[in-house]
Amino acid sequence: MMMRTVPGLTAALLVAASVIASAAGAVDIRDRWGIGAGVFGGGGEVSLIRGRSERSAWLFDVAVKQRSEAFETVLTPPQPASASPRNNDVISILAGPGYRRFTRPAEEFSPYWDVHARGTYAHSHYGGPGSQTQTGAGVEAELSFGLEYFTRWHFSVAAHSSLVRLSWAHLNQRLSLAGVETRTTGHSEDASIGLSPAIYVRGYF
Repeated sequence: MMMRTVPGLTAALLVAASVIASAAGAVDIRDRWGIGAGVFGGGGEVSLIRGRSERSAWLFDVAVKQRSEAFETVLTPPQPASASPRNNDVISILAGPGYRRFTRPAEEFSPYWDVHARGTYAHSHYGGPGSQTQTGAGVEAELSFGLEYFTRWHFSVAAHSSLVRLSWAHLNQRLSLAGVETRTTGHSEDASIGLSPAIYVRGYF
């Protein structure tokens, strides 16, 4: 008995087979947009990705962290005006461009290196019987590297680590206690060399 093949089904099977057989790699990101986010150790950072060529991409990184806390201290046994409420609010923002270069763009596993230039802003306020407010604004530069695994479904998983980070920030601090206010200005400089491994997931469209 001879089996007849439906032409449409044959075409679909051929397309599926070609997709399965096709290799994935960084070459697929050319002229594509992408979004990446840290899932383990990424610090809440999200990156917008634009494929520039078969082996390079432009990046724009954004990370926002915010924390609010409220406390109340009560003496036992109670004393007049013993309740002492206190609140802490902290926010930090990091944003800026970057550049990524793949060393083996035609392979599923491709090492890469990144360079980043970012602006930074941090504000913290600790309130209570006395209050302290600190604000910092500055810049940072970072060199990092990673190994990205590309799938055939336009998403990837990458092991990523910072290697060198340099930062500078201008600081303002205000301290208020017992009706006396103190203002302090200055700056901070920080340089670090070392590994800070993280796992990122990235999708391309």
